[in-house]
Amino acid sequence: MGAQEIEPLPSDLATAFAGRDPRNGPPVLLAATPVDDSWGTIVESEATAGWIGTHSDVLSSLAAPGHPACTAYSVPNKVLVQFCENASQLCVIEPRTKRRWGPYSRHPAESLRLVGFPDGYATAEESVPELHREAVGALLVMQAITGIQLSHEHLAGPWTGGLSSKPAP
Repeated sequence: MGAQEIEPLPSDLATAFAGRDPRNGPPVLLAATPVDDSWGTIVESEATAGWIGTHSDVLSSLAAPGHPACTAYSVPNKVLVQFCENASQLCVIEPRTKRRWGPYSRHPAESLRLVGFPDGYATAEESVPELHREAVGALLVMQAITGIQLSHEHLAGPWTGGLSSKPAP
């Protein structure tokens, strides 16, 4: 994602992000930690000018066969999840309404069905899972797409990161 001067960050990300003033704009602080040998988690701080992790070229460059790159983010009034498989075109889902767009392949479509997200618009017969918060829906979608069940241990660090050299969209 274009981080400059990558260095260790505090294990408590709140400390790493403390004092950052999003009104000052880019560069954005990026923090990353491995989940396992194939997966990692990246946290992006400010989004006053957009989320760097939503760039289609960023997601497509991070995607690998069998390992889609996936991002979840919040914009006013909704939470969205975007992903790319094998450096393909961008796919998007809004977990609350289950609205989708993009070229979904068979695997993510089936995985989403298994966790309760039908192919078409939600209906009384095929409703989306009852969620107390949209963020829970985003996590459920990301777990279905990637096959990784994130836990608190996956977010414990160690964290490395730096300021982004890539402008927000």
